[in-house]
Amino acid sequence: MPRNYVRKTLKDPNQEAKLRFALNEVLSGRCTIRQAAEKTGLPKSTIAFYSKRHQAGGLLAPGQIKRLEHPTQILTALMETELADYLKEFSIINHGLSTKETREIAYSYSVANNIKIPISWIKNERASEDWCSGFIKRNKTISVRKPEPTSQARAAGFNKPVVMKFFDNLGMLMTKHQFKAHELWNCDETNDPTVNPPPKIIATKGTKQVQQTVSAERGVNVTMLAFINAGGGWVPPVFVFPWKKVAPTMFQNGPLGCIGLPHESGWMTGQNFFKSLQHFHSFVKCSKEKPILLIMDNHSSHLDFQAVTFAKENGIVMLTLPPHCSHVLQPLDVTLFGPFKKAIGSTQNDWINKNPGGRISIKEIAQLSRYPFESSFTPQKIIKGFEITGIYPYN
Repeated sequence: MPRNYVRKTLKDPNQEAKLRFALNEVLSGRCTIRQAAEKTGLPKSTIAFYSKRHQAGGLLAPGQIKRLEHPTQILTALMETELADYLKEFSIINHGLSTKETREIAYSYSVANNIKIPISWIKNERASEDWCSGFIKRNKTISVRKPEPTSQARAAGFNKPVVMKFFDNLGMLMTKHQFKAHELWNCDETNDPTVNPPPKIIATKGTKQVQQTVSAERGVNVTMLAFINAGGGWVPPVFVFPWKKVAPTMFQNGPLGCIGLPHESGWMTGQNFFKSLQHFHSFVKCSKEKPILLIMDNHSSHLDFQAVTFAKENGIVMLTLPPHCSHVLQPLDVTLFGPFKKAIGSTQNDWINKNPGGRISIKEIAQLSRYPFESSFTPQKIIKGFEITGIYPYN
């Protein structure tokens, strides 16, 4: 029998109701099997089969008359639903099970419930691969997914009391200042290296290894600081280059209005974040009379004394996210940085194809980031990020 059987006839959606009516008529003695078959249009053999099964009790028990699953299906539909719920609960708490572990659990579950199982299950002490693929197809609420690595600290830090404390603080500030959508801002850094994963390509089917040329084995890191608001707007980003001095030619072809700052390691520092706030304020034009809210993570560079003082004097109300929660609560992480990184990889791949033998240096990073930034930081994605995280509308 083929693995992916496709039904060739249409199933009557009212078959269960017709069968129940026919059996009630036959078991109550109001009509014969032949007469019930003529009334419902069901085969006489079907009515006769189920009449013999239920004639001892005299009345039909509540519930399904016909079995929901295929006769050769090992676990019942109810058992498979319980197993699917069990797998979903484990994935929610960051301890999802692989297909191999699922097959082992299915085997032990069958043994514990005295279910007849194939010899191959007993021999291997796990369910077969065919059963696992069929189990996933039958239960539409689950699928095989590639998980994102999550550290123990992040898994433990993201919990209800911590998140509720953040939203309590956010709600208090929203009530006090009555911030509008364009006055709710989020800022965060992301790495923008000279080497990014290339896009997927078309290659010979069955090839073991498919290669694509990149600039170098390892890239040089450049940090990009982005600002977005809940109204769908953004402020030109800030690039931190791993040099002692930055020339204007390094960022003048980047996203319109962006600036470049130097640091030997290419990472954000307190001094550079202070300069970034000045750049941000030059576009936002906020004041103590017209404050704005800036949500960010609690990195040490964001808590620099000079930066915090500048924020207080210019109406920038700072609210930090709880530790290890930015992957869920920060709009930039949730909806924007992923598409931006993917677009960067495609842009760098196009540059290498147009410049055979050339290598991407940090001088080209701002220029190559312009199109990915403008195509990724769209109003729809920005607004969706604030909506999903529950920041605006406040949820």
